[in-house]
Amino acid sequence: MPESTASVTDIKDFLRRVKKEMSTPDRIQLIDRAKNIDDIARLGLKWKHEILSLTYEDYDRGPSPDHSGVGEIWEFIPEIDGVMVYIKSKLDSERGVVCLSFHEACGPSTLPYRQERKEDTR
Repeated sequence: MPESTASVTDIKDFLRRVKKEMSTPDRIQLIDRAKNIDDIARLGLKWKHEILSLTYEDYDRGPSPDHSGVGEIWEFIPEIDGVMVYIKSKLDSERGVVCLSFHEACGPSTLPYRQERKEDTR
């Protein structure tokens, strides 16, 4: 069954809850995968700041069930300094915000709310 696209309201609600969780110390966790750590270092990114900067236009997919059976996965692909970055996260009642993936995007994307950037023709 294909996934449906979340509404702008649902996306904004998720991002609001993420920001609320992140306002409490120790309520965000980056999963320690080599690809995450390497790309954050290579691209010189401040991953917590980038998560706080997400908007509904960066939304790619979700929510979808986590294969662990706990929580829902949300996927975003913001453009950061000219690089498309894949961010996969969820809210967890025990840990707060869990960032499962944070690396340069390398797969297909949907980005249903991304507005095409118009070139200034003045």
